Amino acid sequence: MAGSSALIHPIDRFFGRMPSWQLVLWCTLMVGFVGAIDGITGNELSLVVFYLLPVSVAAWYGGLRVTWGIAVSATFTWLAMEYLADRQYSHQWILFWNSAVRMTSFGVVATLLRQLHAHVDSQSRLARTDPLTGLLNRTGFLERSEALVNSASRYGLSLVIAFIDLDGFKNVNDSLGHTRGDELLRAVGGALGGSIRESDIAGRLGGDEFAVLLPNTDLAGADAYFAKLHRQMLEAMRRCGGPEVGVSIGAMVFEQGPPHLNEALRMADELMYRAKKGGRTSVIVETPPAATRLRSAGDAA
Repeated sequence: MAGSSALIHPIDRFFGRMPSWQLVLWCTLMVGFVGAIDGITGNELSLVVFYLLPVSVAAWYGGLRVTWGIAVSATFTWLAMEYLADRQYSHQWILFWNSAVRMTSFGVVATLLRQLHAHVDSQSRLARTDPLTGLLNRTGFLERSEALVNSASRYGLSLVIAFIDLDGFKNVNDSLGHTRGDELLRAVGGALGGSIRESDIAGRLGGDEFAVLLPNTDLAGADAYFAKLHRQMLEAMRRCGGPEVGVSIGAMVFEQGPPHLNEALRMADELMYRAKKGGRTSVIVETPPAATRLRSAGDAA
């Protein structure tokens, strides 16, 4: 099983990131290669099952038009090899009947694979999505953040990581029940999700703790963003009614690229706890100390 996963991952990375035209080119080359081997081996060996390989790749990684285009290409390539081999049939229509059967088989396999891929994608999204707020869960947030943090660290790009925690949230669950607590979490999640750009990453890490990552954001931009987000979250919870719940935010701004993800998260977490100890319902936005900035620059180099 481990060997299979090790093989699938580079294949998925290779085909999954291709633009459509490159995928079509590769699948067409595979069809041509199988067709050439089919022509060389002649009538004694049947290679029809190998035509399913490019059809399957197109179905898994391509759109509907790409999939059917490759399926038609595979069918006509097989038909051409049969014709060039001058294979004799008792009736000429049998050749075209067999071609229709091949096309139907390719179409059925492609349709099933596309449905399976859609199901796998759906399950993958669900596994990385917090069902209560619709934000990423801890796993999804860490997976998506790692690539951005590594890129920002390597190229010295600005990036902000923040921890957000609700103050007094436990009292809501204890006094009013988890239903009211869930309403507050959905309100906070909605405010956070509605405030981010397409390039930003936001997630609920568990309980009443949230995190957000803002690429290409400097100290001034982070100050403005989190001051506004703080107001929006408080307003969203007020509209839900119930007891007063505060919001503590700790945002670390890495203007020359962050250190490793775990270190960046630790620093943001410490800022959030400083905000809590400083009176709660407050926001702290800082850049890392000079020693950390030098260490980060050394890692990037």
